[in-house]
Amino acid sequence: MVRHFIFFVLFRPEGLFTRLRAYDLLPWAIFLQVVRWQSTALTTMVTLYHEKSPMLLPVPFGIDPDSYRFFEIFAYGPYGLLMITIMAYVIWVHGAPHATITPLTMRKAWTLLGFCFFGPWLPSLCVDSFLIMLGFGGPEVIIPWHVTIVAAESFFTAAGLRTIHGLPTQRALALGGVTGALFLVLAGSVIR
Repeated sequence: MVRHFIFFVLFRPEGLFTRLRAYDLLPWAIFLQVVRWQSTALTTMVTLYHEKSPMLLPVPFGIDPDSYRFFEIFAYGPYGLLMITIMAYVIWVHGAPHATITPLTMRKAWTLLGFCFFGPWLPSLCVDSFLIMLGFGGPEVIIPWHVTIVAAESFFTAAGLRTIHGLPTQRALALGGVTGALFLVLAGSVIR
């Protein structure tokens, strides 16, 4: 299942989108997002905590950076699910009136994001851990790498909106871009 999923997301997203149009895969999307956020918390965040990698922005409210990073290990998963929910809401509100193939519901928007924001992330988990272990876990390396991953996730989201729901290309690209920007703002405001 996982091998087929990775193949579809990275090489043949239209096959995945056909399945998303035909089936209710929200439980799988939620499962994949839980795996994403908890895996990151237990690998990358724990490594950052131990390695004391530099932060791009200071910790808010004068909280001790070590305490903040330790707390992030536990808050990362729930916050990630909250971010996906906010992004799905934006897609649903601004995309539903333009859907021409299948209706765009909040459930379908969450499912699409759950899949599109998982596949491109998979390689980043390994690369992040490897970069941090080599001493390249600082913002000057991690941020461009993560922006690239978010761009791929946003592109897949736009392709899914167009393929599954029939949104016009410009609207789909705009919503894909908005979700990526929203992801970066929400992640950047809290995650250190």
